[in-house]
Amino acid sequence: MARVAVTTTLSGATAGCTGVLLKKFLPTKMGGTHIFDVGHTCNSLLGGLVGVTAGCATISAGSAIAVGFISAFVYHGGSCLSRKLKIDDPLDAFAVHGACGCWGTVAVGIFTVLPYSYAPNTGNSLYTDAGAYDGGIFSGTTRGELFGAQVVGVIIEILWVGSMSTILFGSLKLAGIFRVGMEEEEAGLDNSKHGGSAYANNVGVASSKPMGSSMA
Repeated sequence: MARVAVTTTLSGATAGCTGVLLKKFLPTKMGGTHIFDVGHTCNSLLGGLVGVTAGCATISAGSAIAVGFISAFVYHGGSCLSRKLKIDDPLDAFAVHGACGCWGTVAVGIFTVLPYSYAPNTGNSLYTDAGAYDGGIFSGTTRGELFGAQVVGVIIEILWVGSMSTILFGSLKLAGIFRVGMEEEEAGLDNSKHGGSAYANNVGVASSKPMGSSMA
Protein backbone atom coordinates (compact mmCIF):
# COMPACT_ATOMS: atom_id res chain seq x y z
CA MET A 1 0.00 0.00 0.00
CA ALA A 2 2.89 2.36 0.69
CA ARG A 3 4.31 1.73 -2.77
CA VAL A 4 0.90 2.37 -4.35
CA ALA A 5 0.57 5.69 -2.50
CA VAL A 6 4.06 6.82 -3.57
CA THR A 7 3.83 5.80 -7.23
CA THR A 8 0.33 7.21 -7.65
CA THR A 9 1.28 10.56 -6.12
CA LEU A 10 4.51 10.87 -8.14
CA SER A 11 2.86 10.02 -11.45
CA GLY A 12 -0.04 12.42 -10.98
CA ALA A 13 2.19 15.27 -9.81
CA THR A 14 4.67 14.75 -12.66
CA ALA A 15 1.91 14.67 -15.26
CA GLY A 16 0.32 17.83 -13.88
CA CYS A 17 3.61 19.75 -13.90
CA THR A 18 4.45 18.51 -17.39
CA GLY A 19 0.99 19.29 -18.74
CA VAL A 20 0.96 22.90 -17.61
CA LEU A 21 4.31 23.50 -19.33
CA LEU A 22 3.22 21.74 -22.52
CA LYS A 23 0.18 23.95 -22.91
CA LYS A 24 2.17 27.08 -22.11
CA PHE A 25 5.22 26.55 -24.32
CA LEU A 26 4.18 24.34 -27.25
CA PRO A 27 3.52 26.21 -30.51
CA THR A 28 -0.09 26.87 -31.41
CA LYS A 29 -0.03 24.37 -34.27
CA MET A 30 0.88 21.66 -31.74
CA GLY A 31 -1.96 22.54 -29.37
CA GLY A 32 -0.22 25.16 -27.24
CA THR A 33 -2.15 28.18 -25.98
CA HIS A 34 0.74 30.15 -24.40
CA ILE A 35 -1.13 30.41 -21.10
CA PHE A 36 -1.04 28.39 -17.90
CA ASP A 37 -4.24 26.48 -18.65
CA VAL A 38 -5.87 25.30 -15.41
CA GLY A 39 -8.26 22.87 -17.11
CA HIS A 40 -5.50 21.26 -19.14
CA THR A 41 -3.32 21.01 -16.05
CA CYS A 42 -6.04 19.26 -14.05
CA ASN A 43 -6.73 16.81 -16.86
CA SER A 44 -3.00 16.16 -17.25
CA LEU A 45 -2.85 15.32 -13.56
CA LEU A 46 -5.82 12.97 -13.98
CA GLY A 47 -4.08 11.42 -16.97
CA GLY A 48 -1.06 10.72 -14.80
CA LEU A 49 -3.25 9.05 -12.18
CA VAL A 50 -4.95 6.95 -14.87
CA GLY A 51 -1.62 6.07 -16.46
CA VAL A 52 -0.14 4.69 -13.24
CA THR A 53 -3.25 2.82 -12.07
CA ALA A 54 -2.49 -0.51 -13.74
CA GLY A 55 1.09 -0.65 -12.51
CA CYS A 56 0.94 1.31 -9.26
CA ALA A 57 1.85 -1.78 -7.20
CA THR A 58 4.47 -3.22 -9.56
CA ILE A 59 6.69 -0.31 -10.60
CA SER A 60 9.36 1.74 -8.84
CA ALA A 61 9.16 5.39 -7.81
CA GLY A 62 11.44 6.43 -10.66
CA SER A 63 9.32 4.55 -13.17
CA ALA A 64 6.20 6.26 -11.78
CA ILE A 65 7.75 9.63 -12.65
CA ALA A 66 8.42 8.38 -16.19
CA VAL A 67 4.86 7.09 -16.51
CA GLY A 68 3.46 10.45 -15.40
CA PHE A 69 5.73 12.41 -17.72
CA ILE A 70 4.69 10.35 -20.74
CA SER A 71 1.03 10.42 -19.64
CA ALA A 72 1.01 14.21 -20.01
CA PHE A 73 2.09 13.88 -23.65
CA VAL A 74 -0.41 11.06 -24.26
CA TYR A 75 -3.23 13.14 -22.81
CA HIS A 76 -2.24 16.22 -24.81
CA GLY A 77 -1.99 14.18 -28.02
CA GLY A 78 -5.34 12.50 -27.41
CA SER A 79 -7.01 15.83 -26.72
CA CYS A 80 -5.59 17.41 -29.88
CA LEU A 81 -6.61 14.36 -31.93
CA SER A 82 -10.20 14.57 -30.68
CA ARG A 83 -10.43 18.23 -31.72
CA LYS A 84 -8.79 17.48 -35.06
CA LEU A 85 -11.36 14.76 -35.78
CA LYS A 86 -14.17 17.04 -34.52
CA ILE A 87 -15.22 14.53 -31.87
CA ASP A 88 -17.70 15.92 -29.35
CA ASP A 89 -15.79 15.22 -26.13
CA PRO A 90 -15.93 18.41 -24.03
CA LEU A 91 -14.47 16.73 -20.94
CA ASP A 92 -11.61 15.04 -22.82
CA ALA A 93 -12.78 11.69 -21.43
CA PHE A 94 -11.11 9.76 -24.24
CA ALA A 95 -7.79 11.55 -23.83
CA VAL A 96 -7.73 11.13 -20.04
CA HIS A 97 -9.19 7.68 -19.57
CA GLY A 98 -8.91 6.02 -22.96
CA ALA A 99 -5.52 7.13 -24.23
CA CYS A 100 -3.80 7.31 -20.84
CA GLY A 101 -5.46 4.06 -19.80
CA CYS A 102 -4.03 2.27 -22.82
CA TRP A 103 -0.61 3.77 -22.16
CA GLY A 104 -0.74 2.75 -18.50
CA THR A 105 -1.65 -0.83 -19.35
CA VAL A 106 1.30 -1.12 -21.73
CA ALA A 107 3.53 0.61 -19.17
CA VAL A 108 3.07 -2.39 -16.86
CA GLY A 109 4.90 -4.51 -19.40
CA ILE A 110 7.65 -1.90 -19.66
CA PHE A 111 8.41 -0.89 -16.07
CA THR A 112 7.30 -3.75 -13.80
CA VAL A 113 10.02 -4.78 -11.35
CA LEU A 114 10.35 -8.57 -11.25
CA PRO A 115 10.04 -9.01 -7.45
CA TYR A 116 6.80 -6.96 -7.54
CA SER A 117 5.20 -8.90 -10.39
CA TYR A 118 2.62 -11.68 -10.12
CA ALA A 119 3.96 -14.63 -8.14
CA PRO A 120 1.84 -17.79 -8.43
CA ASN A 121 1.86 -20.55 -5.84
CA THR A 122 5.04 -22.63 -5.76
CA GLY A 123 3.08 -25.57 -7.11
CA ASN A 124 2.15 -23.63 -10.24
CA SER A 125 4.10 -24.35 -13.43
CA LEU A 126 4.56 -20.59 -13.94
CA TYR A 127 6.47 -20.22 -10.67
CA THR A 128 10.14 -19.32 -11.18
CA ASP A 129 13.21 -19.47 -8.99
CA ALA A 130 12.86 -15.74 -8.41
CA GLY A 131 9.34 -16.30 -7.10
CA ALA A 132 7.80 -14.10 -9.77
CA TYR A 133 6.50 -14.53 -13.28
CA ASP A 134 8.06 -11.85 -15.47
CA GLY A 135 9.34 -8.27 -15.33
CA GLY A 136 8.94 -5.34 -17.67
CA ILE A 137 11.16 -4.96 -20.72
CA PHE A 138 13.07 -2.13 -19.00
CA SER A 139 13.55 -4.10 -15.78
CA GLY A 140 16.58 -6.06 -16.96
CA THR A 141 14.88 -9.34 -16.04
CA THR A 142 12.26 -10.23 -18.61
CA ARG A 143 11.18 -12.84 -21.12
CA GLY A 144 8.95 -10.33 -22.89
CA GLU A 145 5.82 -12.28 -22.03
CA LEU A 146 4.43 -9.69 -19.63
CA PHE A 147 4.84 -6.93 -22.21
CA GLY A 148 3.16 -9.08 -24.87
CA ALA A 149 0.27 -9.90 -22.55
CA GLN A 150 -0.30 -6.22 -21.79
CA VAL A 151 -0.33 -5.25 -25.47
CA VAL A 152 -2.76 -8.06 -26.28
CA GLY A 153 -4.92 -6.93 -23.35
CA VAL A 154 -5.14 -3.41 -24.77
CA ILE A 155 -6.10 -4.75 -28.21
CA ILE A 156 -8.83 -6.91 -26.70
CA GLU A 157 -10.18 -3.99 -24.68
CA ILE A 158 -10.29 -1.73 -27.74
CA LEU A 159 -12.13 -4.36 -29.77
CA TRP A 160 -14.59 -5.06 -26.95
CA VAL A 161 -15.35 -1.44 -26.08
CA GLY A 162 -15.47 -0.42 -29.74
CA SER A 163 -17.92 -3.20 -30.61
CA MET A 164 -20.19 -2.65 -27.61
CA SER A 165 -20.16 1.14 -28.06
CA THR A 166 -21.04 0.81 -31.73
CA ILE A 167 -24.02 -1.39 -30.87
CA LEU A 168 -25.22 0.87 -28.05
CA PHE A 169 -24.75 4.27 -29.66
CA GLY A 170 -25.74 3.00 -33.11
CA SER A 171 -29.03 1.77 -31.66
CA LEU A 172 -29.64 5.10 -29.94
CA LYS A 173 -28.96 6.95 -33.18
CA LEU A 174 -31.31 4.73 -35.17
CA ALA A 175 -33.98 5.32 -32.53
CA GLY A 176 -33.48 9.07 -32.86
CA ILE A 177 -32.53 9.58 -29.20
CA PHE A 178 -28.75 9.72 -29.50
CA ARG A 179 -28.61 13.50 -29.03
CA VAL A 180 -30.89 16.14 -27.64
CA GLY A 181 -32.25 18.84 -29.93
CA MET A 182 -30.23 21.93 -30.73
CA GLU A 183 -32.57 24.20 -28.76
CA GLU A 184 -32.21 22.04 -25.65
CA GLU A 185 -28.45 21.88 -26.08
CA GLU A 186 -28.13 25.65 -26.41
CA ALA A 187 -30.33 26.25 -23.37
CA GLY A 188 -28.25 23.77 -21.39
CA LEU A 189 -29.47 20.40 -20.15
CA ASP A 190 -29.57 21.59 -16.53
CA ASN A 191 -32.28 24.04 -17.53
CA SER A 192 -33.99 22.14 -20.34
CA LYS A 193 -34.06 18.71 -18.68
CA HIS A 194 -33.81 19.34 -14.96
CA GLY A 195 -35.63 22.60 -14.48
CA GLY A 196 -32.81 24.79 -13.24
CA SER A 197 -29.13 25.63 -13.42
CA ALA A 198 -26.61 23.66 -11.41
CA TYR A 199 -24.38 26.73 -11.00
CA ALA A 200 -25.25 30.02 -9.34
CA ASN A 201 -23.61 32.14 -12.03
CA ASN A 202 -25.91 30.62 -14.65
CA VAL A 203 -29.16 31.22 -12.81
CA GLY A 204 -31.58 33.12 -14.98
CA VAL A 205 -29.59 32.71 -18.18
CA ALA A 206 -32.02 30.32 -19.82
CA SER A 207 -35.09 32.07 -18.45
CA SER A 208 -34.00 35.40 -19.95
CA LYS A 209 -33.67 33.87 -23.43
CA PRO A 210 -36.55 31.66 -24.62
CA MET A 211 -35.60 28.40 -26.29
CA GLY A 212 -34.97 28.89 -29.98
CA SER A 213 -33.70 32.46 -29.63
CA SER A 214 -30.15 33.52 -30.39
CA MET A 215 -27.62 32.67 -27.69
CA ALA A 216 -25.13 35.33 -28.83
